[in-house]
Amino acid sequence: MQRPTNFKIGDRFKVIENGLFDAGEIITLKEDDGTNNPLFWDADKSNCYFRSFSYLEPYPKTIRDVQVGDVVIDKGDGDEYLVLERGQSTVTLSEYGNFEVVGVSYTFDKLEKHFTLKDAPEVEQTVLTMDQIAEKFGVEVSRLKITKE
Repeated sequence: MQRPTNFKIGDRFKVIENGLFDAGEIITLKEDDGTNNPLFWDADKSNCYFRSFSYLEPYPKTIRDVQVGDVVIDKGDGDEYLVLERGQSTVTLSEYGNFEVVGVSYTFDKLEKHFTLKDAPEVEQTVLTMDQIAEKFGVEVSRLKITKE
């Protein structure tokens, strides 16, 4: 992938090619120096390395992945709240309309039930049947062998 334009410290990415990180590992952006090779934490944040975006793919962020500074949206009325603190089992949000005032804390289950993440990346998937793939490549379905990589 090319260098994304809308990411921030703490965003996660999936490694798609072995190197300093293992393929499949989920890594976290530690520092962005403006290059195509910023600094990333490994999965348990014990080591960090520079890695090119060309060896990564976005890791879809869910409401359970919220970090301080993220904005969440109430599913019921569309009101926006700022994440002020993140604990191991709770998240503290601002008041509605005033990101500088502490509001209410939620467990992750309650947060997931009542809120969505603002600007969550949409991951587009293409679903194809074996017949469609065979037709596209001009081969018989029985001769297809599909691998992930």
